[in-house]
Amino acid sequence: MKVSILTENTVYKRGFLAEHGLSLFIESEHGNYLFDTGQSHVFVHNAKKLQIQLERLDGIILSHGHYDHCGGMAYYNGLGIDAPVYIQGKSFERKYTENLKTKEIRYIGVDNEGNWQEIVQLHRLQGGCTQITEGVYLLSEIPYVTEFEPIPKGFWRDVIQESGSELLADVMEDEQLLVMESKQGLCVFAGCAHPGIINCLHYVKSAFPGMHIHSVVAGMHLKGCRQERLDKTIEALQELDIDVVLPLHCTGILAIAAIQKALGASCMLAEAGKQIEF
Repeated sequence: MKVSILTENTVYKRGFLAEHGLSLFIESEHGNYLFDTGQSHVFVHNAKKLQIQLERLDGIILSHGHYDHCGGMAYYNGLGIDAPVYIQGKSFERKYTENLKTKEIRYIGVDNEGNWQEIVQLHRLQGGCTQITEGVYLLSEIPYVTEFEPIPKGFWRDVIQESGSELLADVMEDEQLLVMESKQGLCVFAGCAHPGIINCLHYVKSAFPGMHIHSVVAGMHLKGCRQERLDKTIEALQELDIDVVLPLHCTGILAIAAIQKALGASCMLAEAGKQIEF
């Protein structure tokens, strides 16, 4: 399996671009998949720099309904892609984030710029585990089972009710994990892991009992988290005995450094433009 980082928060190579977002091009024995599209054209630019032909895609997976993962779909038209797009149905709820200090609320949900929802083969998935082809699965509606990974604060969804629309806490049921089978074990991909990366991995373990998790490539949403949560996350990652851990995007620089220090060689580092083979 080969993973090319098309969009990420950091970049070090000349000619490549970075932005707050995530996009991965995954080449495997089960096909070629684009996992998220960042928030703009950056994934297209970096794919061209890496000489990746996006028209070879077998599918596009959008991990959840936030702009920094779905925004790049505005540039879908003209890329020559004829592949299905898989997204959890609740991703299309109107989503907001709140600055917990200033109480300012801003929209961070999915837009339809470029009319991409009308021109793609759109698959709106439900909760649970869905197999999209042999050895490739999508899991959503992740349960909160750890005591140190609560429902994230500051995320809201606009729900239409009889009395009108109302902002309710967003428990991120739309967040979906990509799980691919390999000879070494399960390869897990997460966009932001808003429900908590350990909750996500426990969900994978329950869906695939007895199977080893070989790799985890994920935004882990640990930027600015409390030290206790970071310590317990690292402890749980060590207990899971994962061969390759690749923290990206919203994990945060300090958390990535702590994970790498604790896990050593099993923790890989990457940025926009980097290609990694498992």
